Amino acid sequence: MTVDYPDEFFIAVKLCSTFVGLGLPSRNPNEILRIVYALYKSCLFLLAIIFMICELITFREAFGDTQMLVSQIGMMFTHVVGLLKLSILILKRKQIELIQRKLQNREFYYKTLGNFQPGSKMRRERYLSIFISSFIFVLYSFVGISAHISTYLIVRKNAVDDQFIANVTCESLLPYYYYYPFDMSTVTGCYYSLTYMDICLDIFAWYIATSDMLFVGSLHLLKTQLDILGEAIINIRRRCLDALGMRTSFEIFKDEWHPDLENTMYNELTHCTKHLMTLLDVRNDVEEIFTFVTLAQTIASLLIFASCLYVAARVPMTSPNFFSQLEYFCAVLIQFSIYCWFGNQITRASESITSALYSANWFGSSRRFKKSMVLTMTRMQRPLYLSIGKFTPLALSTLLGVVRGSFSYFTVFQSVGDVEQLE
Repeated sequence: MTVDYPDEFFIAVKLCSTFVGLGLPSRNPNEILRIVYALYKSCLFLLAIIFMICELITFREAFGDTQMLVSQIGMMFTHVVGLLKLSILILKRKQIELIQRKLQNREFYYKTLGNFQPGSKMRRERYLSIFISSFIFVLYSFVGISAHISTYLIVRKNAVDDQFIANVTCESLLPYYYYYPFDMSTVTGCYYSLTYMDICLDIFAWYIATSDMLFVGSLHLLKTQLDILGEAIINIRRRCLDALGMRTSFEIFKDEWHPDLENTMYNELTHCTKHLMTLLDVRNDVEEIFTFVTLAQTIASLLIFASCLYVAARVPMTSPNFFSQLEYFCAVLIQFSIYCWFGNQITRASESITSALYSANWFGSSRRFKKSMVLTMTRMQRPLYLSIGKFTPLALSTLLGVVRGSFSYFTVFQSVGDVEQLE
């Protein structure tokens, strides 16, 4: 009997997908709900596209101004990657659902036995996954919000009635440079511009957060399943003895002397091997769907780190732009760190399979059991990892490389900016 296993591991991802317009809120919605939901997701997508057009206009106007251009490069890459992630969620929906079904296949749910409690472990990891998913969604939605709130306060401080005082303009107070389809000469128009910016940035944040939640959640569950499989292999003899109704402390010199035990042991190892092959297939599926997304995210993170450092170094520390760049830098650093952390965890969890096979009580097992065990150990000698665009593993070392590379680009941007000032 498999106890304590959760019914749905990706519950947070499904809720967020519904919120951002990527899934109906119920399986059998009525016609009115379908129409309202279709309008809702169309509005989100339309606002995102309009905002991208405004960014392209600003990007074109930014040539000749290094600070504005560098700032636009970082933000624009984020939103291009966001649209890429959105397209993956839409176009690869069936493959994603297949991955989720493989990772939650009840055929590979194990019975609790003593300290081996896979169901309880899955529940704990699901709570952790919900927490991480919620953190990602809230973090991405909050990026820049505090800077925008401070901008509202600064606008109010530098305005009388509906007009700005002295030589202050709305453009000088905004935390980001964009083309705004509003009259910004008045305080009311400036408020409209800020609200428009916040809504559009949040829409992109929701799209990106949903994709990242799905990717990180898949890696988290894959790592959890590898850990459970390792524990199942270590406890294979105890579980087989329990299945036969024998004492778990039962000892025998050769399993062949007890044909039922030998057959059960071999069948259970075959089942574990099948489970392992399914997890390897999941890794291949995740790699196929997300490898170029991770490549785009890596390149974007590299440029974003450099652009945030450059812009923050060029503006006053009391300006909204400084705080927005600082928040943006920290958010992208956390985002890419989560990617690399779970990519690294997959490699570590896969490496434990070989030691789990060796740690199993196999000394008295049959020849065919040992042969199957050695073949599995040989297969797992090749490290299991997700790659970034088929080039390099997604690991913590990649994070360090990207951070070091961003400082190199920052130095280049600084040199170009200094040359422009001298001219």
